[in-house]
Amino acid sequence: MSEGHQLIVTINNHPVFGPLLIPYLAREVSPGVLEAEEKATFIQESRLSTAEKKIITLSQCYSEKNLMKVYSKERTVNAFLTKLSDPARREPVRNYIDRKQREIVELLQASAIPLYIRETATKLLYEHHRIFIPVTLAEASFRFELTEQVFRYAVECESEGRLIPLQRKKPVLVLCARPAILVLGRDLLVFKRIEMPRLNPFLEKTFVEVPASETRRYLEKIVLPMMVRYPVSASGFDMIVEYRPCVAELSVSPSVLDRPLLQLRFYYGDACFSPRQAMQRCYPRLEEEAGKPVVRYFKRNQGKEQECLDLLGGFGFTQVGDTQFSRAGCVSEYALVEWLHDHKEELEAYFTLNVGGGSGMTYFVGDILLEQDITDTPDWFEIRITVRIGEHVFPFILFRKHILEGDRLFKLPDGKVALLPEEWFEKYGDLFSFSSEQEGKLRVRKMHLGLVDGLRDNTVPATSKEYVKKEDIPVPPRIRATLRLYQREGFTWMAHLAANGFGGCLADDMGLGKTLQTITLLQYLYDPSEPRTIETEQMPLPSAYAADKFGQLSLFADEGCGQQSDFRSLSPDSVPVCTAVPEKVQASLIVVPASLLPNWKREIQRFSSLRVYEYAGDQRSREPWKKFDRYPVVLTTYGLLRRDIELLENYAFKYVILDESQNIKNPDSVSYHAVMRLKSDNRLVLTGTPIENSLKDLWTQFNFINPGLLGSLADFRNRFINPVVKEGNERARQRLQQLIRPFFLRRTKEQVAPELPPLMEEVVYCGMSEEQQEVYTKEKNTLRNSLLEEWHKNKIIALNGITRLRQLANHPGMIFPEYTGSSGKMDQVLEAYETLLSEGHKVLIFSSFVTHLKLLAAEFEARGWDYALLTGSTTDREGEIARFSRNKEVSAFFISLKAGGVGLNLTDADYVFILDPWWNPAAEMQAESRAHRIGQQKQVFVFRFITSGTIEEKIRRLQERKSDLSDRFITENDPLQQLTDEEWRELV
Repeated sequence: MSEGHQLIVTINNHPVFGPLLIPYLAREVSPGVLEAEEKATFIQESRLSTAEKKIITLSQCYSEKNLMKVYSKERTVNAFLTKLSDPARREPVRNYIDRKQREIVELLQASAIPLYIRETATKLLYEHHRIFIPVTLAEASFRFELTEQVFRYAVECESEGRLIPLQRKKPVLVLCARPAILVLGRDLLVFKRIEMPRLNPFLEKTFVEVPASETRRYLEKIVLPMMVRYPVSASGFDMIVEYRPCVAELSVSPSVLDRPLLQLRFYYGDACFSPRQAMQRCYPRLEEEAGKPVVRYFKRNQGKEQECLDLLGGFGFTQVGDTQFSRAGCVSEYALVEWLHDHKEELEAYFTLNVGGGSGMTYFVGDILLEQDITDTPDWFEIRITVRIGEHVFPFILFRKHILEGDRLFKLPDGKVALLPEEWFEKYGDLFSFSSEQEGKLRVRKMHLGLVDGLRDNTVPATSKEYVKKEDIPVPPRIRATLRLYQREGFTWMAHLAANGFGGCLADDMGLGKTLQTITLLQYLYDPSEPRTIETEQMPLPSAYAADKFGQLSLFADEGCGQQSDFRSLSPDSVPVCTAVPEKVQASLIVVPASLLPNWKREIQRFSSLRVYEYAGDQRSREPWKKFDRYPVVLTTYGLLRRDIELLENYAFKYVILDESQNIKNPDSVSYHAVMRLKSDNRLVLTGTPIENSLKDLWTQFNFINPGLLGSLADFRNRFINPVVKEGNERARQRLQQLIRPFFLRRTKEQVAPELPPLMEEVVYCGMSEEQQEVYTKEKNTLRNSLLEEWHKNKIIALNGITRLRQLANHPGMIFPEYTGSSGKMDQVLEAYETLLSEGHKVLIFSSFVTHLKLLAAEFEARGWDYALLTGSTTDREGEIARFSRNKEVSAFFISLKAGGVGLNLTDADYVFILDPWWNPAAEMQAESRAHRIGQQKQVFVFRFITSGTIEEKIRRLQERKSDLSDRFITENDPLQQLTDEEWRELV
């Protein structure tokens, strides 16, 4: 744009198209006088504003040449314009021009660009040619009047606060017809809603008048449609506004989508509107009263409707149709109905809920309440539960089939369908599975008192009655040891179980004296110093034992704490005692790993007066039961039990006690089936790792101590293993804990032995020697591709390959006997041990590879260092243990995982070396606990040696990544069952 020029817009009257807005470049030739020199057709000019460029672009859209290209195939403009003499052909062209000119007018309203009416004969534009451009939109209103003779109506126009008559103003130029934009004299009127045909009659006259006989037709055709869009007033007939409350109705809508939808409608009496339906000014209807016309109308509540939409938006719903709304978290119709129920109170403040489903059902979304009564009997719990659904009352037994079959839909007498709460199926599924029905009540065996306690927790007041009076039980006088408080509590707990005929699982941390607590129990039952008659009355076990602060399984999350005093409140007369029979007793059987047999015999003889029969070696016979009656305690091993079960099952023991009961963790094993064939009055299992591989381990041990407590293995898998392990279902975990809690006691060292010196742990990363690095890299490259292939084909072969890499990370000599190079880890272990040896420390050295221990032993021998060795092939276990404990010259004890992982008390050592990471973290804990246990006075240091840049480091990272799973649910012993494909590829 050249200096001194400005952009203006003029209204030119085209002979075919009518008034057109044309931008010009103009310059001032005298004060207040402009000369329009040329049309503005180029927008490259840098001095043009954005609005000016947009106006030029829009005006070019309706140039004659451009219109001809769009609307005609004619080759000349004259031919095109001649063709448009037909109004039918001209109308779509003019509509297109109107749309573009409306955009230009909006730009003129928002800017300071002047608008002029241009006369054809001159280029000069004077001040009287300039048009006043309003900032706001013009409004039109109608006034209706009815007399006995005529019906008339008129229009009033208002712009910028001024009434502007349509008549007697010239010129009249229509820039846009729908909605109307026109020039009246020097005023530009820009209407929002009204069309030009509504205004045309009033350009020449002030009102339109028809005979009174035409009133009804005009009211229907003119008045009612105008009321919907424009302000109106009337005289001679009534226009009555009605108040109609806005009723917002929510319902579940059928949908072609894969997710359920909420449907929202707004009701005003009998009128229904969708959220997207355009809102009119009012909704009129014509009636007649006393022979006169009456117009009644109501208005929609725009504020209320918007509040409803905002509320749904706040809840995460998005509108996906005219009336439908979707929420990401509601993926099923059940989920949507539950959401409505959960938010019923908030929703009913705004909406009416009419929850009809896609299948034609109407859901009940009110409250579902339970009332229950639990009665204790000598042998059973009797439970009566009543369900209240709205106004309907049902016995809970009526829902048994629904809950066991997972059917959540329950049809009410009024035809509505109640969606049973999802938590019922977990909480009460166990109740129905473990109960029987009698006279409208559920009967639950006392063994499932944990299940009943779970019901009480939610419904019974805290003042509910105790099961039995509880008192402490004194330690038998013939026990030659001072029991710690937690050990006395453990003994008392086991005595209560015996009194009530229940089996138990004592799962104290390793090193806390499970053996001594068990010996105390047996001494109490057989103590000849105070002969008494055995009490056989079955009494309910107090739930306080289930909730005591020690009764929590480490793989389950924190539970509530009971009071320690609960263990000290059972009278001596309420627990089983025994009459001393000098010549004949009912023996109790203790089954232990072979390595622990001498230890158990020694501990019984050391701490009690009980006579022990060791059923092993030469002591076995074809009729062992004849000897059993002379001994309170019979000791045997799992191996001998498997071999001689056909003999041992003929005797009815008082107690069968399994030490290291994880030995029966496999329900398909011979050991498990053998112990299940044993006959006994009571059963007890002892273990520091009740869950070693999976939750199935828990089932086998509890099915042994209390058969039927957890149902069948298939039921247990469906009810607990899959929900807890695969789905991470917290409720299922809590339900399982409720069932086992009364019969399960676990205390950790941190809880009960704060005086125990702290355990210090450190990971020592070792670099490989050059020779070792070369061998490891070569073997890794050779194995990698085959391992990845074998992973899906043969997992055993793949695991063997992984094991080879683990061995090479320790010492290549474990695989290649001809290897003469060094090992980085071996060098670091020897260096660390030499320092400790010079300072007078004793060290336990653990490895899962016996070959590794032998290589290390050869290095010790070359240096003249004494050591003890315990592996599966060691014949004199006691001798090796004694050498390490009593001989000051023997400062190292080499122990293989399988041979020495459990049952050893080696508190003389204050250092533990773990030479290689194990798949099972619990095994490392067992190794630590050989030294870090009750009786240890020194601080224990654990060094874990990891070879950097090898599979050991990756195993360590995987263990850390899965620590939460290991801590709460599984201590995995089989890596092939644990690793995902991605982790497997990462490992190799």
